[in-house]
Amino acid sequence: MRLRLSPHALAAVLAASAAALSAAAIEYPGLVLPLKEVVVSAPVQARIERLAVKEGDRVKAGDTLAQLYSRIEELDTQRTKAALEKREFDYKGSKNLSADSIISQDEALKAKIELDLARLQHEQAAEVLAQRTIKAPLDGIVVEKHQEAGETVAASQPLFRLVDISRLYVQFYVRAEDAGALRLGETMEVRCPVADATRVFPGKVDFVDPRVDAASGLMRVKVLLDNADAALKPGLRATVAIPGR
Repeated sequence: MRLRLSPHALAAVLAASAAALSAAAIEYPGLVLPLKEVVVSAPVQARIERLAVKEGDRVKAGDTLAQLYSRIEELDTQRTKAALEKREFDYKGSKNLSADSIISQDEALKAKIELDLARLQHEQAAEVLAQRTIKAPLDGIVVEKHQEAGETVAASQPLFRLVDISRLYVQFYVRAEDAGALRLGETMEVRCPVADATRVFPGKVDFVDPRVDAASGLMRVKVLLDNADAALKPGLRATVAIPGR
């Protein structure tokens, strides 16, 4: 028996089908990326005295990663500190003598200038010494170690690579005509079957590239999501579901 629909019933079915299609989420393939990834380099040429971390270690911002040879810089810091203490003593004495009109104000001013110069020289020496201690610029995991203790490194030579995966980006691409519907802060659903086939990771649109790739006509989008339990790993493939409009 063949079912026939009246024109009004057919129009209703088509309208319902169109509404269902527009309400369905659109899925895009994406790639999981770390929120932050930095290469820590040597600021000066020196020999590595000690490595404080190894690959896989978790570090906090400010933790020591490596110590470079610094004996000469330590001695220079001690020398400038002693010179600063002497200038401080001389300045205090000149202030008292100037107050009693025993020396001129010009001589007291000269002592003040010498004190300021000594303080600057000590601060400079301390900064040079601090460069011999390599510290972590962020919280993260050491994923690469490029040198060993005893090796001499050149200035700007990479020592470590750190990544922060406490939060992640999922990057994907949309057609330029569809990108206008996306809004910063909009909630997206991310799925990653390799990590957990049943889990949905909520994220928010954090960046929509204002440029359109001329070859493909696509625009780049980044969704930011929390990854406190480290369930997702950078490099995994994921899908991003954009709710239907």
